[in-house]
Amino acid sequence: MSTSNNFFTIKENIGIFAGRGSLPKELAEHLRSIGCEPFIVGIEGEVEPWIAEYQTQLFVWGKLGKFFKYLKTNKIRQIVFAGGVTRPTLRFRDMDLGGIISLSKVMAFMVGGDNSLFKGLIKLFDQHDVQVVGAHEIMPELLTPSGIFFGREPSSKAMHNIDKAFEACKALGALDIGQAAVAVGGRVVAVEGIEGTDGMLERIAQMRASGRLFEDGKHGVLVKTMKPEQDMRADLPSIGPATIEAVIKAGLKGIAIEAAHSFILEKENTIEKAKEAGVFIYGLDPDGNM
Repeated sequence: MSTSNNFFTIKENIGIFAGRGSLPKELAEHLRSIGCEPFIVGIEGEVEPWIAEYQTQLFVWGKLGKFFKYLKTNKIRQIVFAGGVTRPTLRFRDMDLGGIISLSKVMAFMVGGDNSLFKGLIKLFDQHDVQVVGAHEIMPELLTPSGIFFGREPSSKAMHNIDKAFEACKALGALDIGQAAVAVGGRVVAVEGIEGTDGMLERIAQMRASGRLFEDGKHGVLVKTMKPEQDMRADLPSIGPATIEAVIKAGLKGIAIEAAHSFILEKENTIEKAKEAGVFIYGLDPDGNM
């Protein structure tokens, strides 16, 4: 049995490798609504309480043998990565035989950034005959549309900031470091590092509080883009209600997120918070054209 989802065919048994955030839940609810009950798999301590409503199995890092045996036993032939997880610290004593056998491969693709890590994981799943699918294939409606999504059209100064931050994002992404940047007053004032988008925005808020950022933020923007050559099946940039709250605290005017290569999550709540604060949300052309 399979379920057709526009151009993508969902097999009967599909798994969601669930992390933190709303994306895994939105995917699970959608799959259930179209008659495809998902299996939720995740890492102990990295998942949220809603998973109790589904068939769920949790693992610890390093138990790859147990993990892939579970997928095979339950005939899970497709899996989607969704939500944030903490990059693991692998300890030999925590591994099972499957983890030990795969250790050299896992260590090789953990050396790089997140893009390198996800590409390596996709190859590992392929070797176990499990197809990694993208959240955008299951729910294309989550993808950011082009142009103004909510609020007023960005001012010319805001668009100049968007252009600057877009360039920074693509340079940052080419190094597999991060996906986001903030521009204020015609210059890039922060780029995303290992702390993530929320952590970067906290730094902006701290700079304002300390008086190090003099621009009032009237035209300041957060920009998020997909990394160059990134596989769309994992770790696409996203925004949601928490992003709006962080942007407000940082004193910024709007958000530009790459159209067709990023997600807007919890749309109703996100729009409501943006409306309350007067923050615009703009879908940026993937080529950077304004």
